[in-house]
Amino acid sequence: MSRERPTPTVEEVLGRRRDDGTGLVVAVRTPAGTAYHFRGELPDAVSSIFEIGSVTKTMTALLLADLAREGVVGLDDPVADHLPVAPPVEGRPITLRDLATHHSGLPRLPRGALWPGLTSERHDPYARYDEATLSAAVLATRPRVEPGRRFGYSNLGGGLLGWALARAAGTDYATLLADRLAGPLGLVDTAVALPTGHEHRLAPGHGWRGRPAGRWDLALLAGAGGVVSTAADLTRYVGAFDTAYDGPLAAAAADTRAPQQRAGRVGPASVGLGWLLAPDGMLFHDGGTGGYRSFVGSRPDLGVSVVVLSARARGLTGFGILLLRAAVDTA
Repeated sequence: MSRERPTPTVEEVLGRRRDDGTGLVVAVRTPAGTAYHFRGELPDAVSSIFEIGSVTKTMTALLLADLAREGVVGLDDPVADHLPVAPPVEGRPITLRDLATHHSGLPRLPRGALWPGLTSERHDPYARYDEATLSAAVLATRPRVEPGRRFGYSNLGGGLLGWALARAAGTDYATLLADRLAGPLGLVDTAVALPTGHEHRLAPGHGWRGRPAGRWDLALLAGAGGVVSTAADLTRYVGAFDTAYDGPLAAAAADTRAPQQRAGRVGPASVGLGWLLAPDGMLFHDGGTGGYRSFVGSRPDLGVSVVVLSARARGLTGFGILLLRAAVDTA
């Protein structure tokens, strides 16, 4: 007769993570408070700044939900309504909702982008995507399937969403993020650019092999992964998605939590606006750049969340999910 294995504690999960000395910060939030754990050499664990990569997409989706509530955009607006160029149509036009749920049919990367360049710690692969270059890439990139048909993770789609929202609001993505998200939520270190005078707080990034890696500049694709933040800010941010939260952006945050599409046979059961949704009520997203990895996960109904920031480009999504489940079981 088999016996169910007990869920490990947060401390046990943390103990399984090998310390490579490059910098790791974990924030575990429960109704009792937030506990921070850190390893490696960091300027200040709680306020050290990291690139958060694709966790940015959840912020872009929150901006979409907020702008949609105000009527600045509609979730089902064609992308072509808000960009100077739009991808070729395959079946029907791609909508803003399609971009936020990874159901646009677009490939992961723009046409002409090479995957080895995106994974190398010695490259800054997105920096060349100014308006002219990105416009040309968009026109040359055909959807692989009709929009809405199936889940297909796309950095290009996330970047186009950020660009479209900024244009609809009459500004740039960095300003949109600052004015409509970071400001209202009190995120003092969350931005596209490092806060002036605080460059020394950036945790030095490292590639997969542990070599030093520089920052990435995502240019017009910043909405896909161009934000920097801290464990303290991200803990505050993810708290805005709790079902009990009633502060700024609460209604928009609730919209992002709602399932929109099936995500496929493997992995999360469904996808909201930006968030990946698991059958047990967990929402999460991970991210990575040339020298960093990130994970943010939450049980919004319980007020429990986990933030993991690493200054090395090695995967930590499974680690983050285990931490969140441990935190839920011991909360």
